[in-house]
Amino acid sequence: MIHLSKILCPTDYSATSDNAVCYAVEFARKVGAHVRFIHILTSGNTAEKITTDQEGAVVPIEEDDVLPDSFSSILMAEKKKGLNADIRVLKGEASKVIAEQASSWGADLIIMGSHGRSGLQRLIMGSVAEEVFRSSDIPVLLVKQDAAKKIVSD
Repeated sequence: MIHLSKILCPTDYSATSDNAVCYAVEFARKVGAHVRFIHILTSGNTAEKITTDQEGAVVPIEEDDVLPDSFSSILMAEKKKGLNADIRVLKGEASKVIAEQASSWGADLIIMGSHGRSGLQRLIMGSVAEEVFRSSDIPVLLVKQDAAKKIVSD
């Protein structure tokens, strides 16, 4: 029997990530799982509000520090409806941070968006989703851009 109690959902607040967030919310609701959203700050998207401890090590940022209002309001509304969820904002290389978070938290499933790039565009830009999918020891559900139309909520 498959038991899913912890779902990890990386988000970059893009439309593609928003689709994965919707899937994760509905999936978690259906199976009674806790969903942890993570946003990863890389050198290209680092906010000014990164904190460090006394030794200079990067410390996870409080969830309200870099959350867009749209994501924050959706998350709060879903939590009021009974969704068991939290969010972490972390810094590093996205695929490595996702793998580390999945392992240290004990995630049973990763749900993340995929832009569905192919050919030269994929070679130039790379694919975090593909790297996570290939390297993960746990199941990864990739949600494509147009998949939000298929979400049915109760």
